[in-house]
Amino acid sequence: MDTFESYLKETGWKNYPKCKKYCEIGKTFFIDNEYLEGIYWYYETDQFIIDIHDLFIKKERTEDSFPNMDSLIFFCSSYIKTANGECFNPYQTLTANTVFVANMNKTNFRFFLHGNFPYLSVGVKFKQEMINKYIPCHLSNQSETVAHMFFDTRNLVTKPMEKLANSILNCHMDSPAGEIFFEAKAKEWLSITLNAYLNKSKRKKISKSDEQSIENVANYINDHFALDISQKLLEKIAMMSGTKLKNIFREKYQMSITEYLQRKRMNIAENLLSTTELEIKNIAKSVGYTSHSRFSTLFKKYKGIHPKEVRKLTSSNKEN
Repeated sequence: MDTFESYLKETGWKNYPKCKKYCEIGKTFFIDNEYLEGIYWYYETDQFIIDIHDLFIKKERTEDSFPNMDSLIFFCSSYIKTANGECFNPYQTLTANTVFVANMNKTNFRFFLHGNFPYLSVGVKFKQEMINKYIPCHLSNQSETVAHMFFDTRNLVTKPMEKLANSILNCHMDSPAGEIFFEAKAKEWLSITLNAYLNKSKRKKISKSDEQSIENVANYINDHFALDISQKLLEKIAMMSGTKLKNIFREKYQMSITEYLQRKRMNIAENLLSTTELEIKNIAKSVGYTSHSRFSTLFKKYKGIHPKEVRKLTSSNKEN
């Protein structure tokens, strides 16, 4: 394919020039088929593409056929604001407040997107020229690759990428201010990733025995997420002091034990909301919350949408 726009048209996207939702210096396309509906916005230069996926997934969709796009795009990094799915080869969860990365030189990855759920993400597709200009000279040996840099820092850059993503979503600048803004954001996205990678070597390594102990704690939480799990019980499972347990758990999973538990509960609730007709209050109880408002607040925090909105979208899709 000659251009990124030709790729979009070949895969079913239609021009949507009247859309004013995002910055007008970019291009907007829309799609509406049995699997999804919504818009795709992007701004392209000879070094990068900044894009926004703003979709509703109507029904479960597995995607495992991708053209080789290495002549157009080298590597992709996206911040996901709202989603419900998984990517394989390698495995990545597609859910709110996570960073998804993909090597566009490889076309063997697969997506599985769950139905009745919105998908909103903001990302940068880096072209070979930009990667060659800024990255290789900072990798310490030949065994290190650009892919390692992106994958190894995926969980380390979530918070700064959230701020970047929000600034891109809210940008409505005209030319030439918009062009300067997006170039700065693409470079900032890359610099955050590179900085996290260079600082990663300074982090303390976890011993094999401690890592196994922490994995035991995580597995226990996975199996007993709906219970009121005490800190003292987890200390006994890990055979560690409370301070050591908290520090090593955060080092390994890049989040606190509390956040890990909450994310687990919200992932289960997300599936129940979109696939069953259980009342929201009963779903809240089934994942460990007696307070409906507390459950709704946490769901919004981790999934980017309130539980009742999920139900509304699900009902609307069934009616259609």
